[in-house]
Amino acid sequence: MDKAMTKDELAAVAAAAGLPRLSDKHLEQLQASVAAADELSRRLPKDFDWTDELALTFRLRAPAGERP
Repeated sequence: MDKAMTKDELAAVAAAAGLPRLSDKHLEQLQASVAAADELSRRLPKDFDWTDELALTFRLRAPAGERP
């Protein structure tokens, strides 16, 4: 995002997130958050293949006496 969002655009984003009645101060905080998220997303590498994705898994232990 290269430009600041207008108050109407911020209100639309807030409403889409289920927050239709934010104050002006909250809309300013939303603007800062959107800008920070946009900057962070620009820094992410874009040349990863799907095989580069880290696959975390979680397994529960089998109950006592049962084999997995």
